[in-house]
Amino acid sequence: MSHAFAARPGAASQQTEPVTVKQQPARGSGIAGFYNSIAAHRFIFPTVVFLVHFLIVQVAATVAYVYATSAKSSGPYEGALGPPKDMTGFWENLVGPLRLWDGLWYKQIAEHFYKFGDANAAFWPLLPWVMRYGHNATGLEYEVVGYLFVNLCFLAALIVLYQLIPIDFSNAIARRTLWGIALFPTSLFFTAVYTEAPFLLFAALCLLCARKGQWGAAGVVGLLAALTRSQGIMLLAPMAVLFLNQYKFNIRKWFPNIFLAALPLLGPVIFGWRLEKNGYSWRAFIDVQGQWNRASAMPWKTFECATRGCTLIVDAYGEKKAYLARGDDWTWLHELIKHPSWDLISGTTWPAGIVHPQFANWRDAVARGDTLELVSTVLFIGLAIFGLFKLPLWMSAFVWPPLIVPLFQPSSVHPLMSMPRFGIVLFPLFIVLAMLLKGTWLRIAASGVSIILLVLLTMQFANWYWVS
Repeated sequence: MSHAFAARPGAASQQTEPVTVKQQPARGSGIAGFYNSIAAHRFIFPTVVFLVHFLIVQVAATVAYVYATSAKSSGPYEGALGPPKDMTGFWENLVGPLRLWDGLWYKQIAEHFYKFGDANAAFWPLLPWVMRYGHNATGLEYEVVGYLFVNLCFLAALIVLYQLIPIDFSNAIARRTLWGIALFPTSLFFTAVYTEAPFLLFAALCLLCARKGQWGAAGVVGLLAALTRSQGIMLLAPMAVLFLNQYKFNIRKWFPNIFLAALPLLGPVIFGWRLEKNGYSWRAFIDVQGQWNRASAMPWKTFECATRGCTLIVDAYGEKKAYLARGDDWTWLHELIKHPSWDLISGTTWPAGIVHPQFANWRDAVARGDTLELVSTVLFIGLAIFGLFKLPLWMSAFVWPPLIVPLFQPSSVHPLMSMPRFGIVLFPLFIVLAMLLKGTWLRIAASGVSIILLVLLTMQFANWYWVS
């Protein structure tokens, strides 16, 4: 039997039982009326949001892939596997630009399991499993299976979120949240062959089931999330808050649901077992972090590294080495202000008179300047702090662990590596953003800037420039 939540500022009455759908306002006529009629449907509106996102990302990726000049592909990937092979047919221009970086690692794991190199132990198994068995069942290339899977997952995730968010907030907040997630500058990773979309789906569905007291379903979906990426185990924090809200400290009522709620714990166990079956240590997914130049540091040290630079001691399989981590570099912005031109932005080298030996060209300076990582991290933490006063406790419990844990593991390559994409799956942050963007013109301006950045970052990604 579930218990009611205590109301918190900024949230509607929070009940663990399904709630009645809020009455929709008058639809009116014209564009506003058409928009309201779409927004009234729990499946149509998320589908529209998905299609807008998909078209923006896919068109930008394909155009850049076909017509723009690419940088050299990933050093770590080529060092282990050689240059990536072209795909067959029209899939090359459709999927090719969105399978890069981690997508190619997942492809190789799907094809060869974990039987090549050491660095692959950093990639969790669910996505390559889907790619492998989908390839075996359909004959489609591994990357194509992954591409179709992640896009279906993102559509499903938006549909699930459109059911979950209105339990605690208004329908208007839910709509703005979905737009915020879909149009955020780094949301391209929901369409690329990465784990962001599957993880968002499994996390949202897990929390929706837990919110309704359906602990068997919550545990199973939570386990899928924990097999998708390491952050899945952190779902135990919001699940614990929801569990205690429903059952309090009446321990006799905990059973058997407490065991179902703990199923995400099996994720690392299963992954470790599979690694052992492939000749690795069961804890290779932990030890491999040094292979990716991650070190141990306190969060304030990580921010020092991200802003001023520092020396990090990286422990890779028992061998400790000192690496210099550069701080954020705004060279790209300084040069754009001093020498605004198309040649600067699009060139494969610096224009005459400009010399920056640490960067190959302007786009390389954007990619490796670490400004995106720093700005995104500060934004996410700011929204999370504001959320402490506006979100239900379980949402904050979902947000904070995945934000804080990476700050204890900076990389000497990028001190805040991957933070711009780690944050996009933390949907409560976008609920907070939806609260802050109240004015229509403010939302339009923010959306316009975000779409422009989304297009530019997608083009960077499609041309083998580092994004996150």
